Amino acid sequence: MRRLNSIRILRAVTATTVVVHHVLIQDGRVFGEFRVDVFFVLSGFVIALALEAGTTSVRDFIASRLVRIVPLYWLATLLVFFGALLRPDLFNSTTANVPELLKSLFFIPYRKASGHMFPMLFVGWTLNYEMLFYATSAFALWRFRGHVQFVFAAITLMLAGAFLIASLAHSNRAIVEFLAYTRLLEFPLGIAVWFVWRKGLRIPVPLAAFGAIAMYALMTCIERVWPDVPPLVGNGVPTCLLLISTLSLEGLVVDSALTRGLLYLGDASYATYLSHPFVIEAMRKLVPKVVHGFDVRSPTGVIIAIVVASVVGCLVYRYIDKPLHRAIGRLIKVKRVVSAPAGEDAPCRVT
Repeated sequence: MRRLNSIRILRAVTATTVVVHHVLIQDGRVFGEFRVDVFFVLSGFVIALALEAGTTSVRDFIASRLVRIVPLYWLATLLVFFGALLRPDLFNSTTANVPELLKSLFFIPYRKASGHMFPMLFVGWTLNYEMLFYATSAFALWRFRGHVQFVFAAITLMLAGAFLIASLAHSNRAIVEFLAYTRLLEFPLGIAVWFVWRKGLRIPVPLAAFGAIAMYALMTCIERVWPDVPPLVGNGVPTCLLLISTLSLEGLVVDSALTRGLLYLGDASYATYLSHPFVIEAMRKLVPKVVHGFDVRSPTGVIIAIVVASVVGCLVYRYIDKPLHRAIGRLIKVKRVVSAPAGEDAPCRVT
């Protein structure tokens, strides 16, 4: 078994994009909306990679997902809850509301008083979709275990069916709005990338390098000049090409200090994803009180935010996430199946 290091590096780049996006969006600047599309397509690819052998049990799949995703997310969510309870002045639309806390902890979508459909830790909205994807994958695996083509077909049909029904319902209920979201169909796109990759599709290295850079640049341009294009078209399809190009560059990943650093950032990307909102808010609301004139939205501020968020993410990963994951995994004897949506310590293995 070997790791797909190209995917780990892509996770590192995408995690950095997430940080920049959440810094710049505070004053209306758009950059990095496509980071969600990359994570969703990549998640579809990784789940397909994990289930392709047809030997994974439903119990192992569900347990590995819950153990990998839930502990750190619950810790971060509880930190938000108690923060809002003790210092409500530091929060915008988040309040220490117990029903909303429970919905957040159990990945139930709901609409805040502000109208936004975010859990307490706002970045957790993507995990609500990840959990829906895992639930459909678990059901398909239970029904068609040993027949991988049927498993993937069932996943695709269930997600597409949920999207279609919700889209036709024309309801403003939170669950309907949650399902009527075009990015829901990007998980099957990731499965499609797995399919063509397993069939041997590889792009020549020079073209793959150009393609990866070009797709990243294209999505950056689309979100600025064509913001109303459906994400599935404007970001989902280019993300597929980005992923195929990245996979085709696997042979270029050589051992070096830079490579090891990028790989570690990729492994820590889930921890960075969950912890970076705390870093950004601290730099936005607290640091200016100590450092006169500091603005996290300035070019210097953005660079500092990237560095600090990455360091904090790596520390959280090393000293909180990994120990939690391993301890709980050993406690309930979980067999590691797949990596976290934004990365983990043993991601993307392939024979």
